[in-house]
Amino acid sequence: MTRIGRIRVGLAGFVAVVAMAVSHGAVRAQESWLVGTWEATAEATGMPGPTISMTWTIEAAEDGTFSGSWTGAAPGQSYTRDMSDISVDGDAFGFTVRIEDQGQTGDFVFEGTLAEGEVSGTFEVRPDGMPAVITGTFSGARAEGAGADR
Repeated sequence: MTRIGRIRVGLAGFVAVVAMAVSHGAVRAQESWLVGTWEATAEATGMPGPTISMTWTIEAAEDGTFSGSWTGAAPGQSYTRDMSDISVDGDAFGFTVRIEDQGQTGDFVFEGTLAEGEVSGTFEVRPDGMPAVITGTFSGARAEGAGADR
């Protein structure tokens, strides 16, 4: 038996405690403010060009992880990609979108915060094997009818 604090816990009790902690994490992910559909715009720093309209939808799995899809649109272009590395820490969040275009691959990395029901932050475009080649900012809000804001 293992002693936790002043309580003796056998292997079955230890497994139960771990299962409760894992399920608590899953409940926290399912209740995360980031779950839902968001609409935002992004602009590259120091570059003339169109504003990118974005929509992302994030879901929480029972195991506490997140999944999502991201759609970005500019005049004459539209891309829908899976999101990865979705994280939430208080009012801060981040995610990555894998991009492949004209034989080039890399990551579109977003980091932001929630304040007064709106999201804002920065992004970087990181081609494989290179540092960020484009940086910028984004802002947005929960899509209309997509749930309650925090």
